[in-house]
Amino acid sequence: MADISKNILDKIKKGNVRPIPKYYFLFKRSILWSLFGLSILLGSIASGIVIFLLIHFEWDIYHHLGHSLIGFILLVFPYLWLIFLLGFSIFTYLFFRRTEHGYRYKTVWIVLLSIIFSILGGGLLYVTELPERLENAFQENLPFYRGLEDHKKNVWMSPDQGLLAGIIVNVNSKESIQLKDLNGTIWNIHIGNAIWRGRLTPSENLEIKIIGHMKEENQFIAEEIRPWKGKKHRGRMRENRKTGDNR
Repeated sequence: MADISKNILDKIKKGNVRPIPKYYFLFKRSILWSLFGLSILLGSIASGIVIFLLIHFEWDIYHHLGHSLIGFILLVFPYLWLIFLLGFSIFTYLFFRRTEHGYRYKTVWIVLLSIIFSILGGGLLYVTELPERLENAFQENLPFYRGLEDHKKNVWMSPDQGLLAGIIVNVNSKESIQLKDLNGTIWNIHIGNAIWRGRLTPSENLEIKIIGHMKEENQFIAEEIRPWKGKKHRGRMRENRKTGDNR
């Protein structure tokens, strides 16, 4: 035993080996736990946006499109944010695995718990309305993200199936408005018996979605009118915002 100890000491002296300072391990540990927490936070944000999109999507319109409920879910589900959630869960696993006691836990439990924590965190963030603000910011500032939202536009641009969306360009009377749809076509909308949701009132430059039926070419009978964006937004088309035209 003495010979072994002597040989080790000789190798240490010859190799000029120095002990690693304690602060190095503390710093490494703090970095790993910070990355672990950041992954959970980002996963919570992704989860919160998924929750927001699922809650505020109009599930009652699927029968207008001739889809089954399952088919409609497959059409509108926010797959991008689901991929982000799974990706951040994998990062969480990788960072946690490198912590001091991370090796003790099975992979499946680490990933499963990270997803659960992200969903719980997403639920808490949803209450703060942060996911809604981020979703709107992404749509306004990220061109590729706006492209991913085209499926929502396609759903509402089905006038022959009772769905229409666009911006009000003129309020003719209490019975009629003019609408420019998402493709730039002008429609005359009969609103005499329409129900306005979200505390909306007829006004120019208002983004809306309409449920009703097409009377004839460019003539539409509105039964229900909803704001284009979520529960609080009555906003305008992006081209109006760019020109600084604010209500």
